[in-house]
Amino acid sequence: MHPLFICTGARMVTITKIKMSDDQVTVELDNGESLYMPYQISNLYKLDSGRSIDPTEYRQLKEESQRFQCKRRALDYLAIRIRSAAEMERYLQKKGYAHDTIQDVVRGLIDAGYLDDYDFAARFIDSRLNKKLVGKHLLASELQKRGISRTIIKAAIKESESRHTDIDTIFETARKKYAALKLKKNALTKLAYFLQRRGFDAEIVHTVIERIRSRERE
Repeated sequence: MHPLFICTGARMVTITKIKMSDDQVTVELDNGESLYMPYQISNLYKLDSGRSIDPTEYRQLKEESQRFQCKRRALDYLAIRIRSAAEMERYLQKKGYAHDTIQDVVRGLIDAGYLDDYDFAARFIDSRLNKKLVGKHLLASELQKRGISRTIIKAAIKESESRHTDIDTIFETARKKYAALKLKKNALTKLAYFLQRRGFDAEIVHTVIERIRSRERE
């Protein structure tokens, strides 16, 4: 007897049925399990109803099935909206896939162009700024939470710099906020905190506050 059978207690399993559909092959086994895989894998292993599978091949087919299902789950997740590589990894982990399977699938999606962290960061910044004017610090913080590397964040923020550092636009946002704070105690201090929370750096905050203070003296 092959030593693998002795040390693991594993047994041969037999294919009871092969089901073909438009995009996958379903392999039903006599242990009650169903494996799912693309046609090319089924053809590679020469799978057919009634064929017995030894433990090594069975393990390989299970891995192929897991990888196939993991990739399909990933593509369905991407169909909803663009994702970062880290977001994809976290999602697949929650779905219970093995670490090595996830890494293989994510690498494949990156190589195929389905996952692109720089493109994700650029689109995220564009969408974020279309909704509300914020500064680079807040943009960086939000991208870090989505698993984007510092190098990519820095490059993406640099590319969009003209949109979130335009003093005139920031001033208009600050002026509207100040109108609501004007009658409150320490209004300019509160306005400075507001701008800091929006992610603008100290130099921009100082410039805007001084411009508003100058307007108040006119």
